[in-house]
Formats: sequence, C-alpha cells, structure tokens
Amino acid sequence: MSQHLPTIHTDRLRIRPFTLDDVDDYHRVINSDADVMRYLPSGAPVPRERSAAILRYFIEHGQQWGFSFMAVADKTSATLMGHVGLHKLSDAVEIGYALGKAYWGGGYATEAARALLRYGFEHHQLAEIIGLAFAANSASRRVMERLGMTYAGETDRYYETTLVLYRLARDQFTPAPGQYLVD
Repeated sequence: MSQHLPTIHTDRLRIRPFTLDDVDDYHRVINSDADVMRYLPSGAPVPRERSAAILRYFIEHGQQWGFSFMAVADKTSATLMGHVGLHKLSDAVEIGYALGKAYWGGGYATEAARALLRYGFEHHQLAEIIGLAFAANSASRRVMERLGMTYAGETDRYYETTLVLYRLARDQFTPAPGQYLVD
C-alpha cells in the first residue's frame, strides 16, 4: 500500500518528500561534495546516476513505510539544503541527516532532525529511534546529543562497518518550542 509523506514546517525549514526533479540539486549539494560524503555510507562522491537511484530509493521507502529521508529546504528561498529522515533498518528505525557545507553550524540539522523525531513518535507511534554515526563524526554526534539521544556504544550491525549508536525512547523525547506543522 502506497503511503503519503507529509510536508513538515519548522521555524526556518520546509521538510518535504523528494521528487526526481531534485536529482541535480541533491547531487550538487550532497553527493558531489567530498567533505559532505566522507561520513555517509559511500565515503566519497558518487556519480549523478547514483544520486538518482538514491532519490528513487528514498521515494519508494516512503511509499512503503510512511516515512523516509526527505528534502530539507530553506523556508524562505526553497533552496535545497540536504536531507533528513527516518529509515527502516532490519530491527530498528534510524534518524539520519546530511546538509550541504554552506548550512553547517547553523543548527539546521538539529532543527530538522527534531521535527522528524517528533513525526516518528507522534504519527507513527515508534517506541524508539536510533542514531548512527562514524565515531570521528563529532558534528553528527553533537546533533544526536542535542536531540536528547543517549550514547549506547559501538555497533557493527548496520552498513557493514563499525558505528557509534545513540538511542531515544518516545517517553524521553521533548519537542522543541517553535513551529511544527505537518500537512
């Protein structure tokens, strides 16, 4: 059964489902930048064709589960900034995010991820959401800590590599003040 992904509005962001019209912008902002890609599964820039396949996967995942990685756009300009989303793993649901370098350090990843956590807990009644990162990715680890996630050690269960694992249970989540609108 195909499910509809919402658009989520926060104070500064519009988080919306990806379309294939986003391939060029997504490739430019995320998948062609070595600094952005070093902590993502491929570890290095990928060809445009791979960017198209990734967006097709995000779209299909959303149709299957009702949540997925979604486009993060500036609310005012509609400029694509990266992605944020929930992803079904074999035995868990993870929160994930990646923003273009121009948007690092501005609190956008935390704002976007907090909205997706709220969506997962409130609309999908998820009991727990995990976060994964390479140990050296201190920026991602800080985002997970700001979200209230708890460090749970290292794991090699996902993505065929060793990652740090963070956890957050629904009853431990505190929504942020500010706008949160789901259409």
